Amino acid sequence: MTRTLRDEGGSLALLVILLLPTILIVLTGVLELGAVRVVAERARIAADLATLTAVNDQDDAELARSGALRPAADAEAVAREHFALNLGPLGGSLAADPVSIAHDADVAVFATAGAVDPVTGHVYASSTVRLAADVPVRTPAFAALLARPVTVVHVVSASSAR
Repeated sequence: MTRTLRDEGGSLALLVILLLPTILIVLTGVLELGAVRVVAERARIAADLATLTAVNDQDDAELARSGALRPAADAEAVAREHFALNLGPLGGSLAADPVSIAHDADVAVFATAGAVDPVTGHVYASSTVRLAADVPVRTPAFAALLARPVTVVHVVSASSAR
């Protein structure tokens, strides 16, 4: 009976030794994917905050004259500035500088209702600021496993005045 247990113990040890690298690779991939998802969600939140801040920066003269909500002339610059500021805390996880990511972002201001966004195809019911950006995220584990040191996350956010 002891001989049978000893034989099975040896085969179990061999099985663990053979499967351990596979288990470690899968675990590393899952952890890296989870980290990318967290950074992607934070980048989406940064974009949401940037477009919300930009659309809330209203043209006071137009509001006083007609009562209509229209984004200020600098809404695009405000969106880029706040996007860069909101990406700042993610700087260690990003493969590019937050300011350059914000500079390269596609920011569009739709001042009137009924405007059609050429990027998303949406028709906006009121004045809207839309931001679309590619956020490069460092993925060192993917670099080792899949030869992908950077994973690009596409972020789109739109906020409308109400």
